Amino acid sequence: MFAFLEGILAKKTPVSVVLNCNGVGYEVFVPLSTYDKLPVSNKKVILFIHYSFNETDGPRLFGFATQAEKDLFRLLISVSKIGPKLGLAALSGLAVSDFVQAVATNNVSLLSTISGIGKKTAERLVIELKDKVAELGGDSVMVEVTGIESNILQEAESGLMTLGYKQHEVKKTIAKVAKDRNYNSAEQLIKDTIKKMYKKRKI
Repeated sequence: MFAFLEGILAKKTPVSVVLNCNGVGYEVFVPLSTYDKLPVSNKKVILFIHYSFNETDGPRLFGFATQAEKDLFRLLISVSKIGPKLGLAALSGLAVSDFVQAVATNNVSLLSTISGIGKKTAERLVIELKDKVAELGGDSVMVEVTGIESNILQEAESGLMTLGYKQHEVKKTIAKVAKDRNYNSAEQLIKDTIKKMYKKRKI
């Protein structure tokens, strides 16, 4: 139903945020990993959205700073007895790359450090997700880019993915492009990233 929401960050807490999208305020639940990447209030932000509905809680939106976080969250809640609360806790406790590595290497001890996840649950996560986390592939790589506001990075990444580029390719190329220049707009970052990827494909 929702792929992402783009709007002004009206309010933020470590648990949830309110996005003002053209005059409509959406309450979105977020993990700490996303909260830490948010800009200050009243700045534009893009969150990748998972929509949920049940008879107890009604409709709820869960938001993530990256597509990789959203993909991992969906894998987590597909596991028996793992609901959205534990899904958010997992993303709050470990980076996507660390979680994927822990599952791939049967690191039950590390997974057990996540709030609400004991040894038995951690073992079940390894069994049920070991093959599935491989599907995240390069999308789980967290690329650090300094000197550019997070909302510009998010907008550029979302725009490039809309054009059909793969997230892992986008992340790596943006990191290379950003080394040579500071960007104040997503539009210019998108243009330079496309040029870089096009040249790479031509070689």
